[in-house]
Amino acid sequence: MRLLLMLWIVLISGCVGTKLDQSGKLMKEYPKGFKDAVNASDESEKFVRECFKAIIDLEARLEAK
Repeated sequence: MRLLLMLWIVLISGCVGTKLDQSGKLMKEYPKGFKDAVNASDESEKFVRECFKAIIDLEARLEAK
């Protein structure tokens, strides 16, 4: 499940566009921190998922303007 979450986030972050990709940048700069955060507990996995959804949504809104 956690591997699917990481894959989903990578795929979704690439769909937003190439201008803004803070979520992808964070995962690349801190791969161990990202994996540790996702694997810490079920609640941390949900937290990471929601944070990245929020980042991707905000980036999409900014790019739309």
